[in-house]
Amino acid sequence: MSHLTPSQLWHRARYTARRALWTQIGSRLDDRYRSRAASLGGARFDHPGLARVAALRCARTRADASLAIARDALAGRFCLLNETRELGVDVDWQRADLDVGTRLWKTQLHEFAWAIELARAARDRADATFRERFEALLASWAASARIGAPGSARDVWNARAVANRIIHWSIAASILRLEPSDPLHARLREQLGAHALFLRDNLELDLRGNHLLRDCVGLLFADAVLGAAPEALERLRAQVGAQLLADGCHVERAPLYHAWVLQDLVECRELLGDAAPGWLREAVSRMAAFLDGLLPPSRALPLFGDSWRGDIDPDLLLEQAGAARARASRCDPAQGSGLVALCRGEAHAVFRAGPHGPDQQLGHAHADGLSFELYCGSAQWITDSGTRTYDAGALRDRLRSTAAHNTVQLDGEEQLEAWGSFRVGRRGRGRVVAWGAADAWEWIWAVHDGYRWLAGRPLHERLLAVSPNALIALDAVTGGGRHAIRSALHLHPDLPRERVAIAALRGEIQQIEVALHERFNESRPMAEWFVECEAALPWFGGWGIAWELGGAPLAFELRETATGCRLEWEGPAARSVSWNLKARSVEFGAARAAHSAT
Repeated sequence: MSHLTPSQLWHRARYTARRALWTQIGSRLDDRYRSRAASLGGARFDHPGLARVAALRCARTRADASLAIARDALAGRFCLLNETRELGVDVDWQRADLDVGTRLWKTQLHEFAWAIELARAARDRADATFRERFEALLASWAASARIGAPGSARDVWNARAVANRIIHWSIAASILRLEPSDPLHARLREQLGAHALFLRDNLELDLRGNHLLRDCVGLLFADAVLGAAPEALERLRAQVGAQLLADGCHVERAPLYHAWVLQDLVECRELLGDAAPGWLREAVSRMAAFLDGLLPPSRALPLFGDSWRGDIDPDLLLEQAGAARARASRCDPAQGSGLVALCRGEAHAVFRAGPHGPDQQLGHAHADGLSFELYCGSAQWITDSGTRTYDAGALRDRLRSTAAHNTVQLDGEEQLEAWGSFRVGRRGRGRVVAWGAADAWEWIWAVHDGYRWLAGRPLHERLLAVSPNALIALDAVTGGGRHAIRSALHLHPDLPRERVAIAALRGEIQQIEVALHERFNESRPMAEWFVECEAALPWFGGWGIAWELGGAPLAFELRETATGCRLEWEGPAARSVSWNLKARSVEFGAARAAHSAT
């Protein structure tokens, strides 16, 4: 709680009191919103901006996949978060078995994204069955999900779900080309009016982050369709200004959420058309440039924080960013998000060199400070563990833990104390010390203070360097006392072991099998390599990875110096790096003599 702003605390108390009141007044709350909504003007489902957004949405789903979703909805079958449930033709929207964990699957069911596919099937196949199914599901939902119903604030009537329904219903109505004389037009207008007024009253000013930005996007759609939120664009401008960092990254620093926010802003730009303000176009351009620079040659999203793959196509998103996409000049990593890509030849490493996110909103943060992923060409070789679930428990704790990432852990403690589904207590912070390039190498040096609370105030520093055929992750743990040290590396299942040589710079490698979660609710096995020791500080270690050696052995020698350490290695050619912690300097060069591995 100490990291929340006074405004967040005030709004949290306000919403808690308001939701307690809802349970007392019950259905009267729903009646009030619908009465107020009746005074709003007519709905503009023929808005040209809606048609442009609908075209974007349709382009994201292949015609056959879209039709399959629509046919499933006819049968009461819904696949959300890679999990399919049979709810039957008469959908029970409040089924008890959906009220588990964070209720994320139930929330997505109530967001009606699949309504777009029903509308698309009705239009493309000229089949009224799909439209009739949408109408029937809308009617049954409305009867079971009145504002103020017990428990509704958690999933059905939380602001994000409301914002998403506004967007999805508006797009579906545009695809169906609803006319004012159509009874469905009137029903949707009534629902959208109540939704818009509810959203205006219940913006997530306590939670903030991507949730509040999505709320503002929902208001913008409500205003375009109904004129119900004239302040929406100004609210969105304020959130874009607060949530966009100097390098174009979203403030929560999770690649998936960055992509989702970019997608939201692209849709807002299309909704507004020629009236889109310059700040919105610039935000799309900067966010697209950042994402483009972060993506490896495989174009797969890195898995830092709460990120997974399959829910968004990064290349299609960048294509839809269109003319606004422009690769910006590289921002000083010390002034940006700390999510940095190092690229040489086909080698591409992504490094968490900065903070985990904003202190007041770390719900999607993991203990991945100074962790990295490595890609070569179209393949991924070193990976973070990904995200499988948001439900609190042992799996969620494991995936957010330090051990689940390619970084150093001290005394079995966590560099970021994550608990529950989205809670964070004590946390460390990363910062960039220096960065540069030398010969074939690009490198960055960062420090993380997540263990300064331990005896001896230890500090983890990492020098990450990439060349066309090698990666060096050189670690220093400075401070005082003796500490248990564990350094982990997660090998992607597709790593070609015959082509790649991996060595620990200090210590004996141990191996266990763990799970990789590249997609939500999915997993496959991978190898976790790690070294463990107990040592007095300072301690130096890390990992060396090389490829295309032509069968040559990979041998490293790590030596401590009066000012830091020096690493030398053999391969097709001998190389070295000197790391001077006192002078804050890094020097690459040729090795002085042959040596053996340690």
